[in-house]
Amino acid sequence: MDERQNVDPVTRLGLRTRSIVDGVRAVTLFTGRFLMAMGAGVRRPRRLRLKEILFQLQRAGADAMVLLGGLSFMMGFVIGIQAKATMSPFGAEARIAHVVTILTIQEIGPLLTAIVLAGRSGIAFATTMGTMKIGGEIDALQARGIDPVGEFVVPRVLALLLAGPLLAMITTASSILGGMVITLWILQLSPLAYLIGAADAMNTGFLFFGLAKIVVFSGLIGLIGCFQGMRMPDSGAVGKGAGSSFIISLLFIALADTLFNFIYHIY
Repeated sequence: MDERQNVDPVTRLGLRTRSIVDGVRAVTLFTGRFLMAMGAGVRRPRRLRLKEILFQLQRAGADAMVLLGGLSFMMGFVIGIQAKATMSPFGAEARIAHVVTILTIQEIGPLLTAIVLAGRSGIAFATTMGTMKIGGEIDALQARGIDPVGEFVVPRVLALLLAGPLLAMITTASSILGGMVITLWILQLSPLAYLIGAADAMNTGFLFFGLAKIVVFSGLIGLIGCFQGMRMPDSGAVGKGAGSSFIISLLFIALADTLFNFIYHIY
């Protein structure tokens, strides 16, 4: 039986609070180590493992393009249906392109891309780093004076920082095409009219807002996945740690998205 079940509620609260404080401290130290490794890589670009970055970029980006393209196309189709149902009573069906484009650029594109990256790359990072930690590879590097954060974490995070915006652009384009299908099929609008409406809905502020979101989301996913992997105590914790990385990533993505929207639209 867990010893915590035999203690009083106040003690359990204290233990839980201490666990949270220890976790925050560990995350802060890990983030500091990552920033220091990034700074060292900027000063000495040779330290940045270009081949590893490109390999991780292929796994995180190229391998997810088809999945994201299909998902975003269906999302655009669904948004078009919902927009038609909402706007038809007001005779504003011609504005469907605006609705699909704005929602995709600001929300659907970054969020859908981040969720897929968290489910694929974030879990993969946690599993890989956990396996290396349990196998003693990370301890061996530290014994040789090599920083495992600069060796393994930095290339993975940089790869996600590059892959995220590229995938978000693909997601946005596919979603807009999905919305165009519904307008061509039901409303029988011309493709040119739809694309003109989509272009009118775009502006520089929306584009930078969406790109800033996915860059932050990608960085969070990479850091959380690697952090969860490097703190796994034994092989039995690999599956739990990988699942935790996905849940924690979703939580931080939601918090960051809320903060972005509050600052951009309200503050």
